This record gives sequence, C-alpha cells and structure tokens, in this order.
Amino acid sequence: MGKYYIWFVVILAGMAGAIRLLMPGRFAEMQQQRMKKTSRTWAWVRSLMFVGVGLIFGAIYMAPEGHQTFVAIGTIFAFLGAGESLLQIQFSSLDSLIFQSRLLGILYLGLAAGSYVIVSRL
Repeated sequence: MGKYYIWFVVILAGMAGAIRLLMPGRFAEMQQQRMKKTSRTWAWVRSLMFVGVGLIFGAIYMAPEGHQTFVAIGTIFAFLGAGESLLQIQFSSLDSLIFQSRLLGILYLGLAAGSYVIVSRL
C-alpha cells in the first residue's frame, strides 16, 4: 500500500513542481484569480486541514510500528501544502506569488525526486 502512495506522491508532486517551474507567471496569475474568488477564511481552513493531516501522519510515524517511509513522505507533503496555503494568504501580490511558485516548484520537484529514489529502492 505504501509503495502505491509513494508513486502517487511522485506523480502528483512532480506535476505540481513542473507546472510551477515551467509557467511561474501564468500559475501565479491563476492563483491570484482563484484567491479573489475564495475567502481568506477558507484558505485558512484549508491550511489548517493540511496541518491536521500532517500532524496525524507525524503521530502515526512516531508510533512504535509506524516508522514507514510513506508516512514520512505524507507528513512532508501535507506540511508543504499547508505552507503553500499560508504563504499565498500572507503574500498575495503577483510578484510574491511568482516567487512562491518558483520556490514551491523546486520543493515539490525535490519531494518527487526523493520519493522516486525511495520507491526505486523498495
């Protein structure tokens, strides 16, 4: 089961990172338009949900039999999503969103590459 989740993260994080790095300006414009349509409250709720999932995965990882690689990757993935939501709320100018797009693109691709290395060793 964990191997399939890691492949899911490789594909999803890879696509998210590639889009953010290949078209940072366009992606930032889309995010800015989306943020105009949704309330800041919903963005906070979304980031808190990501934090909650990350904490749950972290608690599972700390359990005596929970030291599974896919749980650690899930924790990182959830906290990365929470950080993205929080950054977009706090810094919503177009220049900031372009910088965030590039930064998060690098982080997502790093997560995808690291996950791929891990899944290739399983």
